Amino acid sequence: MSSFTSRVALLAASGVIAVIALAKDEPPAPDPKAVAVIQELGLQEGAVALRDIKGWRAPKRIVMVGGTPYGDVQTTGTGIEIITVKDTSGMIARAGDADAIIGPDNVVCDERVMTAAKKVRWVGIMSAGVEDCLGKPALERPGLVVTNMRAVAGPVMAEHTIALMFALSRSLQVSIGRQATGEGWNRNFAGSQPQALTDKTVLVAGLGGIGLEVAKRAHALGMKVIATRGSSREGPDYVSYVGLSDELPKLVGEADVVVATLPLTPATTHLFDAKMFARMKKTAYFINVGRGGSVVTDDLVAALNNGTIAGAGVDVTEPEPLPKNHPLWKAKNIIITPHHSAQSDLGQGKRVLILGEQIRRFVAGDKLLSVVDFKKGY
Repeated sequence: MSSFTSRVALLAASGVIAVIALAKDEPPAPDPKAVAVIQELGLQEGAVALRDIKGWRAPKRIVMVGGTPYGDVQTTGTGIEIITVKDTSGMIARAGDADAIIGPDNVVCDERVMTAAKKVRWVGIMSAGVEDCLGKPALERPGLVVTNMRAVAGPVMAEHTIALMFALSRSLQVSIGRQATGEGWNRNFAGSQPQALTDKTVLVAGLGGIGLEVAKRAHALGMKVIATRGSSREGPDYVSYVGLSDELPKLVGEADVVVATLPLTPATTHLFDAKMFARMKKTAYFINVGRGGSVVTDDLVAALNNGTIAGAGVDVTEPEPLPKNHPLWKAKNIIITPHHSAQSDLGQGKRVLILGEQIRRFVAGDKLLSVVDFKKGY
C-alpha cells in the first residue's frame, strides 16, 4: 500500500476531515487491474470527454465521504486535493470548494449538498442505485456528469439470486423452518413441493449488469433464459429471447422463475402488482434483488398466501427495513434476506479500482465510466 493510500485510509477511518495534496507530476497510466475489472464488467464510457464540455477546467479538489473501504483509493492525479468527510454535514461544509463529490447517493444527491456544490462538475455515486438523485434539477445542469457503480456487485448478487432460486425449488424454507421444533424429517412440504430447475424457464426482468450475470448462471444450470430490457433487444447468446419492457406482462406467464433486477424509476415503481402476479404460473417463483419499490408488497403477500404463485425470495422490500410485525414475514413460502446480496468476502476491491480509474480520468478530462442517464433513470 502506498504512503498516500495509508494516510487516506487512516484519516478516513478516524472520521477526521483530511486534506491531502498530491504531487504535481504527470497523470499515471491506467492501473492494469482496473482495466481488467472494467473489461470483465463491460463498463461503458460516456459519450463526451470532460475536456470537450463547455466550461471545462482542470480540477483541483475532490470531496469524498470517508470511513469506508473505498476511501482507500490510490493516488490518481496531478495537483489534486482529496478531502475526506465523515457524513452529509461534512459534505455540505466542504462541497462549495469541490470540483467533484463522491459518496452514497443519499449524501451526494442531498439537496443541501447540491445547493452548496456550485462548482462541482462530477458527482460520483458509489452504488448502482440512483433513485435518491432522480427528479433533482441541480443534478441535470449543463456540464455536470453523474456516474454510478453499475454492475460492480453483479456477480455476487447473481450468486445470491441463484441461492434463493435453489432454496425455493428444493423447499428449503420449509425444512429449515421445521428444524427448531425437531420436525425437519417431515416430508410433507405444505404446498411447496420440490421442483427441478433443469429445462425450466427463467425470466430476467432488467437485463443490465446484474441481470446478465444471473442469466449466465441460469443458462449454465440448463435453464432457458428469456429477458426484458428497456434499451434494446440485444443480448448474449445464452439469452434465447430479449423483449422490451412493455413485453413483461406477456413474458411472466412463460416463466417458471421470474427474477427482478430492475432499478427504481417511475416506470418500474409498483410494476409487480396483483395483476402481474396473476399472470404468472401458479408453480412459479418470484425473486427480487433489484429494488423493493418495484413491488406492491401487500399484493405479494396476497399472491403467496392465496397460492397465486408458488413462492418468493426477496433481498429488498418496501418498506425497508421491513418492520418486525409486517405480514410479509409470515407469508407462505417466502425467503427474506436483509438487502445484503452485494456483500461477500471479496470486499470493495473492485469499487476501489474503478474509483481510482474514474478519478484518473476526471483529472485528465477524459470520458468517465457508467454515466447516469436521468431520462432512463439509471
